[in-house]
Amino acid sequence: MEWSSVGPMLSVFVPIAIAFAGGVWAVIKWGFGGVTDRIDGVVDLVNIRFDDQNDRVDARFDAVDYRFDAVDHRFESVDARFDAIDHRFESVDARFDGVDHRFEGLDKRIDGIDRRIDEMRVDLRAIVNRVDSLHASVATA
Repeated sequence: MEWSSVGPMLSVFVPIAIAFAGGVWAVIKWGFGGVTDRIDGVVDLVNIRFDDQNDRVDARFDAVDYRFDAVDHRFESVDARFDAIDHRFESVDARFDGVDHRFEGLDKRIDGIDRRIDEMRVDLRAIVNRVDSLHASVATA
């Protein structure tokens, strides 16, 4: 082969090689472009489903929050009722303390009356003994 024929051959093969390389690049780009489009489509579907699931989860959490708020309101209502009952028990306890105090006062009065009765018994015994001694002295005289 002569070197003089290399130039014209190169001038023929270079455009063919460039065209071939461009075609191969176009096929690669088209192939990967299709894959990229498919991946983008799958990612879009995943995002749509994720958003849908996220909306459902948010709706469920909102429902749970609503239920907790309702339960919290019920507990507050029950707590208020228990506070009212506790206040009533404190009032009744105070009344019982007052009654107990009155009973203590009555008990002291009764103790005082018992002492007076005992004193009267002693005085009455002394009077009976004196009457008996006077009666005995009158009977002997």
